[in-house]
Amino acid sequence: MSFQEESLSFLSSFQRGTLAGPIVDPHVTAVWGKKVALKCIIDVNETITQVSWEKMHGKNSETIAVHHPEYGISIQGKYQGRVSFKNYSLTDATIVLKNVSFSDAGEYICKAVTFPLGNAQSSITVTVLVEPVVSLTKGPNPLIDGANQTTAAICTAATGKPAAEIDWEGGLGEMESSSTLFPNETVTVVSQYNIVPTRFARGRRITCIVKHPALEKEIRYSHVLDIQYAPEVSVTGYDGNWFVGRENVQLRCNADANPLPMELMWTRLDGQWPEGLLSVNNTLQFTSPLTYNYTGTYICKVTNALGQRTDQKTIYISDVPFKQTSSVAVAGAVIGAVLALFIITIFVTVLLTPRKKRPSYLDKVIDLPPTQKPSSCEERAFSVPQKEAMLQKEHFALQSQCGERDTGSLQHMKAMNGRQLTCEAEELQEEQSLQHIYPVYQHTYYKNWSSRHPQSFGPGKVYINPREHYV
Repeated sequence: MSFQEESLSFLSSFQRGTLAGPIVDPHVTAVWGKKVALKCIIDVNETITQVSWEKMHGKNSETIAVHHPEYGISIQGKYQGRVSFKNYSLTDATIVLKNVSFSDAGEYICKAVTFPLGNAQSSITVTVLVEPVVSLTKGPNPLIDGANQTTAAICTAATGKPAAEIDWEGGLGEMESSSTLFPNETVTVVSQYNIVPTRFARGRRITCIVKHPALEKEIRYSHVLDIQYAPEVSVTGYDGNWFVGRENVQLRCNADANPLPMELMWTRLDGQWPEGLLSVNNTLQFTSPLTYNYTGTYICKVTNALGQRTDQKTIYISDVPFKQTSSVAVAGAVIGAVLALFIITIFVTVLLTPRKKRPSYLDKVIDLPPTQKPSSCEERAFSVPQKEAMLQKEHFALQSQCGERDTGSLQHMKAMNGRQLTCEAEELQEEQSLQHIYPVYQHTYYKNWSSRHPQSFGPGKVYINPREHYV
């Protein structure tokens, strides 16, 4: 091997030795009382002659464990029984530290001795956390309806490191927290949940939530509120139709109280107590057929540790039973009223809606070309002089046409004479055909204008086409 090749080999080995130190986790969190693994992977191509672990105390170091390929594994003094190598391999020097205590916090060194490059090492910083001890208790005083703000429950996260976070769910009150720091750097946090007690909150659930980095998940403890209140009393059973001779009736005293009622008593306002009245639990039974003697006001009195409440019901005994309207009849009456209101609404709407003028028979017109459509009502409403003026214009137009034909060629006049087609003959033929189709046509729609216009072309008759011809 040449000198240059030896130099490159030595430089490559030196670079590998400086770069390929043990692979570790620089920061490790351990939980007090549990175990923790400290990883150390040695990835070098050189020969490993020994691996060891040391704990730093300031500038000094303390050997914990040593693994030698020939002499085996050695655990020092106070770490025996608490420290062990995870694998029996020189390239994996990971150790497991059991029953972690506060003294285990600090800096650890994983060191590997290789040949020919020498030592390679990496450091790990271990932080010891302490899981808080969580508890939930109810407040020291009972929750009484109507009282001032009272502590409903107390949640404690004791001796945690660092301090735990406490929160509440429930939406009924507000929390009040305090903390205490101890010499070993643990902290106890106490959180009180205060509410203004009301009977409607009885049975509601509040939950204490504790979060801490040493916990795998949050801790949740729940508490059901127990609100105490005086009795709420109501008397039922009287339907207003108690009559002479009616049997099997009773009054019921309904009491809601916390704690439970200690006493329930029936009395009558006038102090009388007719025969046939029997008090059984919370009911007052009328064991005899009803008579006028049972008319009166009956009182139920309920007592518990927080007070006494009463309710009363006045009973009237009638001669005969009242006719009670059935629910079916009531429903039918309501439906009938709704239908009647609906019909009236429709009728009024129809009356108030403006109607369109219905077209008459004479207004029905077939959609004809504009030159053949009849005139509108306004055009037909012209006065007689206006119509005469229009007819005169038509008459002068016919005269001019006849004049032009007179001044025309002789040959054209002969042809016209041969055909014997004059304006008068054409008018006469048209009139005869229309009279054949419509017998009353001449009397209704023709008017002779010859007396007024003696120079008019033809017989001087004007035809006004009625709208019926277009239907």
